[in-house]
Amino acid sequence: MTDPDTTPTRLSAVDRVLYALFARHADGDRHATARKRYRGLRLRASFDVYLARVYGLSWVVAGAVAVTLAPVVSVLPAPTLPSVPVASGSWVVPAAVVLVTAAAKRLTLVAAGTYLRARAATRRTRIANSLPGAVRFLHALSSGSDGPQAMLRRVADRGAYGETGRSIRTALDTAALTGSLRQGLDRVARDTPSRELLAPFLLKFREHATQGNDALANYLRLESRVLARRRERAGQRNADLMELLAELFVVVLILPALLVVVLVVVSVLTPSLSDPVSTPLGTVTRRGLVTYSATGFVVCVGAGAALAVESLRPTDQQA
Repeated sequence: MTDPDTTPTRLSAVDRVLYALFARHADGDRHATARKRYRGLRLRASFDVYLARVYGLSWVVAGAVAVTLAPVVSVLPAPTLPSVPVASGSWVVPAAVVLVTAAAKRLTLVAAGTYLRARAATRRTRIANSLPGAVRFLHALSSGSDGPQAMLRRVADRGAYGETGRSIRTALDTAALTGSLRQGLDRVARDTPSRELLAPFLLKFREHATQGNDALANYLRLESRVLARRRERAGQRNADLMELLAELFVVVLILPALLVVVLVVVSVLTPSLSDPVSTPLGTVTRRGLVTYSATGFVVCVGAGAALAVESLRPTDQQA
């Protein structure tokens, strides 16, 4: 269903031009996976508009690369150009520009797909972290007098359940438009990136809701226990991985630090380490080159380890 705010008549002038030029690509099988992934992100613009923008950006990037690269390649001295088995190499420069430009355009499209995949993975993780709490709350509500739709509404109205609450709110909004809670749950289960957790839960919730309050309460009690055990196992795996990561982090950081210390000591006995070496960034001594490389390695490893640890921390312990 297309958002009315993103139909061609509601778009800006630039978006209307891009939509007219590139929206046809959205109907191809090439972007079927991206379309399915996009539906689960709950973004305001329709997929057709998003893809038209991506194609427009790819052409802008290609044009910028061509305009920048053509003068640079054309002034290169002849020996730096690849040898060609023809009398005249006049086609080499245009061919090189076209090849790099096409690669830049393709990389832009790949980057857009990677962006969607990363957004979907983030949302899937947030749903996995918030679903157990939402199910526990639903189980507590099942002992009251609220019906299934009222129970879901109370979960959606609580901000504590994050992406799970927002997904349930989407299902309720769809149910309000269609007049059927079943259709709302089915649509969210179809579009959500959480294919292994949220989708089956919504479908089973719908199924047990039609069997009566007792059946729904029993299902929610069982599902709450299953999700709690699953989360406990995931937490234990993350803890083990963080312990291993910490050990590797210490070992990997010690090696370049020891190398720097050894170089400082050896440089006193080996004057050749003070000889200058030409680099693209200027002239530096061999000792300085190794020291800078080791320092950069330490910084990169430290930053990577910090990001990995942050991603493995439980949600309630993250800043």
